[in-house]
Parts: sequence; C-alpha cells; structure tokens
Amino acid sequence: MFKVEVWVRMGKTERCCTSGTNMWIHTSKREVKPARLSEICFRKAKRTDTQLKPVRVKRRQNNVNELTDEDIAELKLLAPNAAVLTTMELSDTDSATESDTEAGDLPEPLVALYDANLRCLCKNQLQERSEETFEKLRMGLTNEQCVNLELTTKNQAQSQAWHTHRNGRITSTTLHRVYTVVTETAKLNLVKQVMHYNKQDLSHVPAVLWGRDMEDTARRQYTEIMKAQHSNFEVELCGLVVRPDKPHLGASPDGIANCTCCGKATLEIKCPYKYRDGLTGSSEDTQFCLDKALQLKKNHEYYHQVQLHMFVCNTQYCDFVVWTKQVVAINRITRDEEMLQAVLPKAEKFFKQSILPELLTRSMDPLMQSPTVCSHCQRPDFGMMIDCAKCKNHFHYTCARVRRKVVDWCCEQCKNDE
Repeated sequence: MFKVEVWVRMGKTERCCTSGTNMWIHTSKREVKPARLSEICFRKAKRTDTQLKPVRVKRRQNNVNELTDEDIAELKLLAPNAAVLTTMELSDTDSATESDTEAGDLPEPLVALYDANLRCLCKNQLQERSEETFEKLRMGLTNEQCVNLELTTKNQAQSQAWHTHRNGRITSTTLHRVYTVVTETAKLNLVKQVMHYNKQDLSHVPAVLWGRDMEDTARRQYTEIMKAQHSNFEVELCGLVVRPDKPHLGASPDGIANCTCCGKATLEIKCPYKYRDGLTGSSEDTQFCLDKALQLKKNHEYYHQVQLHMFVCNTQYCDFVVWTKQVVAINRITRDEEMLQAVLPKAEKFFKQSILPELLTRSMDPLMQSPTVCSHCQRPDFGMMIDCAKCKNHFHYTCARVRRKVVDWCCEQCKNDE
C-alpha cells in the first residue's frame, strides 16, 4: 500500500504503451493492390529505372593437360602415402618416369641382346658368339651414354631404367658371390639372381624398410660430421654408374662426396636393423661387417662392394658409414688394387661364360614359355613400352619413335588400315 501511495504522489498514473494498442508498427502509406505474378516487378525500386542487359559468360578453354603416368610417378615421389594416389596405377607397360623420358641417348640394356635363333646353337658356338658380343659391347658403349644413364637413374629403386639396366650386370652387391662361387649349382643360381629371375618383393621386410627409411637421416648426419672436418664438403645422390670399357659391371653408391681437401669419394651407407639401437654386442657377432675397432672386415662382402664402387666410379677412397641411433661409424676405405686385380678377371670370365650366354638365349627364364615381344623388332619387352590403342600390341619407345607416352597412340599398321 505504501508503494502505491508513493506512486500516486509521483504522478505515475498514466497508462504504459504496452497496455494499449500496437503503436510502434505503422502501416505502409503505399497503396498495394493484388496482381498476377507476371505483372509484379521484383526489382528494387532504385533499379527499376535502369534497363539491365544480361551478360553472356564466356567459357574459358580448358588448357590443363591430361594427367600422365609421368605426373603420377612424380606425385608418388613427393607424397607416397597420399590416399588419392593409392587408387591411381601406372600403365602396365608404359613404366617410364619423368627422368626416364627426358633423358638423352641411353645405351641399350643388356636384356636386349636376346635372340631366339641362338637357342639352337651348341655350347661351343654359343661361347664364340658370347666372346664376339662382349667385344661389341665394349666398342659400342660411349661416355655420353654412361653419363646419361647415371643422370637418369639417380632415383635408383624408384627409376624403371635403374632396374632394367641392372639386369644381367655384375653389380657391387653381387661381386662377392661371383668371386666366391664354386659349384655348378651355385653358379646357375647366381646367374638367375643376376638376371633377376623370380625376383621377390622384399619391401615389406622390417630390415629392408628400416634401411630404406633411415638412409636419408644417415646421409644427413654423415654430411654434418664431415663438413666440420673438410673444406667445402658436399654430397650428391648417384645413379647407376657403368664404365664404357667394362660394360658388364655396374655400381650404385648411396652418394658421391666431394671436398676441396680430399677430392671425390663414393659413399656407402648401412643401417643394420639388428643393431638399430646401438652397436652393443656387435663385436662378438662374427657375421657383422665391423670388427672390434669398428673397422670394415676385409673378408666381408661389403668390402668387395665398396671396392667395386671405387673402381667403377674411378675414385681412390670410399666412406663406409654404419648408422645406428646411438653411434655413427665412418670408415674411409682406400682402393685395394691387389684385391681388384684378383677379383675383376674372375668376374669378367664369369660374365662371358655364364651370364652372357643366358642373356643371348634366356634358356632359364621362366617367362620365356610365352614371351612378350615388341611387335616391330620382335625383341623382348624392356625399358619404356607403349601399347597401340587399337591392336593392343607392345612397342619399344624407340620402335614407335616416341619419347613419352602418347594418349590414343596407334601403330603404323593400324593407321594404314583406317
């Protein structure tokens, strides 16, 4: 009651706006009459006096090139785990990478020596043909071809040319077995290994995965260590190296090191999965490559490997690096001329007598029951191949006279039939 009395004395007795009719929404002063939809103008009032003409949109020409196998291969190198790339497969026969297609003059791979007509020769005749072929290989291989091959195969295992040109060659990884092989059965198995018959996929093996994944880390740490000890030290990747005078040999070091104080050297990196956490206990391991002083054992297969690196790449020393999480052991191995003089003649003899006859006849190749050959030259598929869009036959890039994949390419026979 006191509040009401005070409210009346203050004159607060007028009605509030909410107690009456709606006063804040005023009706429009324009007179709006109903009309048909076709007669109603939906433009704003300020635009009714302007005649707007519709603008025709000009469609731009699509200048984007079709995604090729070379593009997919490059993307896989940049982002190998990208989900979209798992559904994009390269052509079954056109397996060239960008570096392969842009390369200059390359030597023919040794697998191109196959001639079906030679399979009927007797052993002595085949051996004479092998000697003649070996001399032709030495005379036909040029320095420019070897340089182009090394540049083309710098990606090594990710380069198709690297795989193709290693077939039939004695490489650094097989030199030890070639030098120590004795029995005829072992020789046949070694020839199959050099020819890469029945090659198994080892990419899922933990030791192989570890070595591949840690190689870049090991190379980077090696470079940091050596930069502190040498002047203008640098390391670059290396492809497959072949000497013109020794076409049966090949080496793929993990890098080429160079400095102003010591010159050029090859690099070989090992990341042992067994001792990935450290070298504890390795001195008691007779199969391990390092001795108690962490020096490379001369009777180990890796010693032959680095020696062939130096011979093929024409260097005087090789840095042999064993990388673990705790220890980085760097061995500077000098060139062993005495060992090379004992090993290399035996390797050449084994190539002429065992590997070269197999290159010419492929008598042990399990795939030769139904060989796939180029429809133009009738030689087996190797390197970069292209399929005719109509007849589906295979052709070498050189036979088809192309340098890269051509969409809807047709062979001369199909073109003439049109």
